[in-house]
Amino acid sequence: MRRVEYVSQTLGTAGGSAGAPAPHAAWRPSLVVPGHHNESFEWLDQTRLMFARGELRVRHVDYENAPLGHDVYAASPYRWWLGLVAWCHHEISGSPIDRSVETAALYADPLLLLLFGASTAVFVALRFGPLPAALVSVGLVTLFPLAAEFLPGMPDSGGLAQACALWSILPLLAAIRAAGPQGDQGARSLRNGFVAAGVAGGLGLWVSVSDEVVVLAGVALGAVLAAWVARGASPAGTAPRPSLPWRAWSLAGAVTCLCAYLLEFFPGHMGSWELRAVHPVFGVAWIGGGELLAQLTAWIGGQGRPSGRRARARLLLATAALASVPVSMGLTGSLGFLAMDLNALRLSMLPGGASAPNLWAWLLQNGVTATVLAAMLPVMLAAPALWLIISGRLGQGQRASVALALGPVLVALGFAGWRLHAMNLVDSALLALIVASAAAVRGSPGARLFSAAMAVLAAAVVLPGAVMLWPTLALNPKGELTKGEVVGLIERDLAYDLAKHEGPEGTVILAPPDATTALYYYGGIQGLGTFGWENSEGLAVAIRIASASTPEEAQELISQRGITHIVIPQWDSYMDVYAIVGSGQTNGTFLERLRHWNLPPWLRPVPYLIPTVAGFEGQSVTVLRVVDPQNDAAAATRLAEYFVDMGQLDLAARAAQELRRFPADLGALLARAQVAIAVGDADAFNSTVDVLLRRIAGGSDRTLPWDQRVGLAIILAQAHHADLARGRLRQCVDEIDGEKLRSLSTNLLFSLQEARNVLGVEIADPKMQETALDLLPADLRARVEK
Repeated sequence: MRRVEYVSQTLGTAGGSAGAPAPHAAWRPSLVVPGHHNESFEWLDQTRLMFARGELRVRHVDYENAPLGHDVYAASPYRWWLGLVAWCHHEISGSPIDRSVETAALYADPLLLLLFGASTAVFVALRFGPLPAALVSVGLVTLFPLAAEFLPGMPDSGGLAQACALWSILPLLAAIRAAGPQGDQGARSLRNGFVAAGVAGGLGLWVSVSDEVVVLAGVALGAVLAAWVARGASPAGTAPRPSLPWRAWSLAGAVTCLCAYLLEFFPGHMGSWELRAVHPVFGVAWIGGGELLAQLTAWIGGQGRPSGRRARARLLLATAALASVPVSMGLTGSLGFLAMDLNALRLSMLPGGASAPNLWAWLLQNGVTATVLAAMLPVMLAAPALWLIISGRLGQGQRASVALALGPVLVALGFAGWRLHAMNLVDSALLALIVASAAAVRGSPGARLFSAAMAVLAAAVVLPGAVMLWPTLALNPKGELTKGEVVGLIERDLAYDLAKHEGPEGTVILAPPDATTALYYYGGIQGLGTFGWENSEGLAVAIRIASASTPEEAQELISQRGITHIVIPQWDSYMDVYAIVGSGQTNGTFLERLRHWNLPPWLRPVPYLIPTVAGFEGQSVTVLRVVDPQNDAAAATRLAEYFVDMGQLDLAARAAQELRRFPADLGALLARAQVAIAVGDADAFNSTVDVLLRRIAGGSDRTLPWDQRVGLAIILAQAHHADLARGRLRQCVDEIDGEKLRSLSTNLLFSLQEARNVLGVEIADPKMQETALDLLPADLRARVEK
């Protein structure tokens, strides 16, 4: 948390000078998310909208896929938790709610871990004993990557999903352990535990369908394993043990699933078949699965195969209900919860963490590393459980409990072969398996030796994870900035700059997904393509624009979406990905034209100088504004002025040669003079100024745009024609307003302030002078105010 606060308070440069807001400026978002995990901004943006609109459910946003926006299907519980922490901070501190939401980002997930860990430890201690509680307590903060789901400053629903996953298993194990003899009281206790697990599973489906389905499938496998382990255990001459209440479990889960769906989408958003979010079809499939599980485990347990017309009908209906999910996915042409997204590719939330499509790709890509050991060694904790099952030293109930807990571990590990993020589920399932194993040996022969051995094994296999999770940056929270932190600071500075010069209202950008998300969070600037799975339409349009084969095709799409700016960060290659996805290559695309400065006449480059940060020199951001079509002279003039402002002197000199095609154009002459003084060519500057003086003698400069008239006054001052410069500068100052000031580049605005001081021209309106200073970065503002 100290590291996040330090980086977020670094304003533009490592020294903390450039980009700092003026002392009287209103509060602005400043959180720099660790590891450049910009997906966290989605949760913060939607939580802010929740308060701004006064609604509990955010069902539509317009800051992505602009101007149409898109529906929101992400579950509300995590937003409610984030909002609750923000509201508490707001009430206690009196801070504005937006500031409190940002503060909540630091505390929400660590607090969630404290509450989740405390409640789990108490429950396990009461139901299973002190050793399982101690092991689960240690595991919650040392198992990697699970414990990394609760980091400060990068809010995400993953931690809440893992809490639901663990609590989908623990009540089952507790119920089986507490049931004892199958009397009425035991049956009631057993049923209550299974109902509680079903409710937890239903809540898990609400928070994350893709995670909870894996857990439920694992529970089903564990139930089959438990029935197989317990088969034939009843003494001779006695009735077989009654089946476990899987129907009650599935019914409770299905009802919870339906209630969650109604809470989330009733009444206006109930027609969608978006199967990456909670949906009643999962409840239908769960009821069918519960019925099949009840019949299968009863048959394995020796109660005989179901027979008769009614039994066959129930079996058929249950199979059809279970098949409703894949059938729905087929009819809608969607992979639903099986679809890959950005979160599925990452191992953990740790900054700079591993990323790969699945476990096997990750292992082949990295080999045996410290991260691989930290993630894979805990799987060894399943070995004692297997030994307990096959050794026969435990009673039937204890072995069945361990077998039930083993199922989710096996399924989650198998699913990690599909998506790497499932390793978090492996850890959650391992915690339940540890509890079941440690509780099973309690009171049995050799229990003390086995418990000691298990504790030693647990300590050994979680040690690499504890080392991986140790917050090394906390030992030196003001250490050198990482690349992700620098990029976050630059995105924030760019958002501030665009918001100041362009205004967030009506500004719509085409940019890489990470930049699009950041520019809205910091500057309220709408965008098109992002990584959010609900924004597939905006991403598709961004791909079509970048990969367009002609400028006219791109212009049509840009006009339809009201795009005002194109932003291309040099360090972010995702604009190239847009072009490659759309056309298979970058050659011949609209993006390639932009990269080679072959701009259509309706695009004008806007200078933006990134803050100077050690280790990030030479980087730049290309910002292009959509304007009314310009003639060739005006377009070439603006391009030359842009290269001068950006300090790209080789390109500026080349552009100045191109401007010789327009000897009669006053703007072209002015740009040539700017290039000449920038490259230090005194002869070219003097000869160009002589031509300018002859041209403006008759007042032809009056037709120049206001910003170029400011530039002319500055050129005349630099050429030591103070009287001519003073009169023109005074005229420009008399016409000044906020829009004109915002149209000036940073360099031109700074030069205007310096020229005013030298020539003694004052801005009469204090508000305009204040605006002119606010538009400057802090280091340039300090130089002006000396």
